[in-house]
Amino acid sequence: MKGSEAAEAPAAEADQQDVWWLTRTRRLLALMLAALVILLVYGGPPVDDFAGIDLRFGLSGPLAGDPWKWAGAALLLVIVLRVERLSLTSLLLRKPSARDLEWVMYAFGVFMVWSWTLGMLAPQEDNDGISTIARLGVLGVLVLIVTAAVTEEIVYRGFLAERLGALFGRRQGARWLGAALSLAIFVAPHVHFFGPSWLVHQLPGTLAVAAVALLRRNLVAAMLLHLLINLPILIPTVLEG
Repeated sequence: MKGSEAAEAPAAEADQQDVWWLTRTRRLLALMLAALVILLVYGGPPVDDFAGIDLRFGLSGPLAGDPWKWAGAALLLVIVLRVERLSLTSLLLRKPSARDLEWVMYAFGVFMVWSWTLGMLAPQEDNDGISTIARLGVLGVLVLIVTAAVTEEIVYRGFLAERLGALFGRRQGARWLGAALSLAIFVAPHVHFFGPSWLVHQLPGTLAVAAVALLRRNLVAAMLLHLLINLPILIPTVLEG
């Protein structure tokens, strides 16, 4: 094993040891609080205003939920630091290594080949979800994809995948099971918004992001790959403009 990779292994193992160190009661408490944050804050309020207060901050469409996504992700960080009393490295938040970035570039290249090939054979035409996002304009789309890349990775890969995996203990495959459950929770709203065709066109990219987080143990690398995979939506945005 190369020196740099050998140095990464103890750190990755330490992250999981930290989560395992928590009592089952504390793990469940953190997960319940996180579930409330994801349902009531990260997902945005069920109404547009309350007592005359605009809960959408004057925004409309997909952008209306972005402030709530940042707030929800921030509250999850508070849960990690104050309730679990763990460091942010337990969310896999650390500086990516050169090897991590290589994984990102290879994964992005493979996804782009898949996306281009599928776009030629079965293009996503008349997709209401894509059309809705394209109408946001270049700046709006950039805000949307940066928000998604950062906050979704904190919620789904950094927190849910790791904590759900820890609930299954040290048994073989526990971490993979946690990642699979988190992936299922992540996929559901995307299919609802973009339609079933999202599974064919975008699920491979989602699997690649989950794999980078799971195998490289680096959330920043997963965020970068998530961002790169979403950037091509700027193409229909420019055409729409």
